[in-house]
Amino acid sequence: MNHRRLVVSLLLTLSLLPMAHGLEWPVAEIHLQRLFGQRSEGRMEQGLVLGKAGVVRAADNGKILITLEQNGNMNGFPGTLGNAVIVKHDDDLLTVYGNLDSIERVDEQSHVDSGNILGNAGTSGWTDEGSFIFQVIDQAKKTVLNPLLLLPLLNEKRDPSIRNVVAVSPSGQTYALGSVRSIRQGKYKLYADVADTVDKSGHELSPFRVTVILNGGEYRSVPFELIKADRGNLYLGSPEYRANILYGDPERMYLGEVILTRGKNDLVIIAYDTAGNEKSTLFGLQTE
Repeated sequence: MNHRRLVVSLLLTLSLLPMAHGLEWPVAEIHLQRLFGQRSEGRMEQGLVLGKAGVVRAADNGKILITLEQNGNMNGFPGTLGNAVIVKHDDDLLTVYGNLDSIERVDEQSHVDSGNILGNAGTSGWTDEGSFIFQVIDQAKKTVLNPLLLLPLLNEKRDPSIRNVVAVSPSGQTYALGSVRSIRQGKYKLYADVADTVDKSGHELSPFRVTVILNGGEYRSVPFELIKADRGNLYLGSPEYRANILYGDPERMYLGEVILTRGKNDLVIIAYDTAGNEKSTLFGLQTE
């Protein structure tokens, strides 16, 4: 089975998107702790969390739309972003800079240029001390974008990992793929522990895309490109991948449903990252 076409399509998408509106990394050294769409303490991460962030700079020219101050809302309850600055750019894009030590540096400013200092990473938001929350919002389409689509590509060579893949029948019976060779025909929900690492820190991060190939054809795809909201529920790309479904299993990610027909079925799971690295795992199943 040849999946080269999928790789080419993914890389083409990644190469074209930054041309629409390119951003610069807002920190000097990149220490990724959590990625877009990642499971994060019972919720879905809506941006990037970068550790050991130090000085935080504007990712592009723009107008300061609003500043948020820790405990600054009416009921005094701290917001998840803590001290934050929101900058509006061309094309109705907003960049959000959270967990700052303060907003004093931009208090009197209405505009920033790319590279201007906004503050330092602090302890004001719901994340680790010294880390920094970075989000990108498409204001016109009311979606949250994966910042990695618009930032310079990371130069790293580590492949994602695919582990602990299971198929769950409608009755709730779980089959560990890789251990079983025979399975009854029917509909199954697929789950897998899919992760990426980009540096020696060993932080396990979300991938950029997970694709399921069944008998040579693309069957399912989980894209970590944008987050939408429907009646307060966040989902990745499609309502099928709502946060509570995507991460309903405490150890694995939901990859979607597949229908296995009688005979031999080749099931391939492919995980990609934004640097173009990929990992694929093949499961050959005899279906009765």
